[in-house]
Amino acid sequence: MVGTMMRTKKMSREDWKSVVESKIWEWKTLQPHHRPLNRWRYLPGLMLSYDDLPCYWKSCFVYCCTYPKDYEIERETLIMQWVAHGLIEVGIDVEATTNQYIEDLIRRCLIEEIDLKSIKLHDILHDLALYIGGREYGHASTTEHTRHLSLL
Repeated sequence: MVGTMMRTKKMSREDWKSVVESKIWEWKTLQPHHRPLNRWRYLPGLMLSYDDLPCYWKSCFVYCCTYPKDYEIERETLIMQWVAHGLIEVGIDVEATTNQYIEDLIRRCLIEEIDLKSIKLHDILHDLALYIGGREYGHASTTEHTRHLSLL
């Protein structure tokens, strides 16, 4: 996974050293007790791949965890949901843009292509997306002007 992320970058020896010495590798000592250790040891490398994503892809990736593990997600349905939740900018060629997002996430090994019409998250990546979703999107605040609040 880290190799997939790094293959598109021009990396100096110092860049590689910073990846190896990153504090993210300490995560493997922080796994919850209810999760098997062998699954959590992969999350630091996966998190590096996630961190390397452009910001507009990150929420699209995390959104995929709203589906159950091993669920085959229809591309067309996912695209409509991304648009409905405001994850895709309105006024652009939505179909081309979202298909490009999906292809890039596949190329980065963050989602798995089942066939031309469907994709899914590997169960470890589903765990990562759930973790990130809880950490980055797991809060909601309201004001007296709030009329609608959607929780996923």
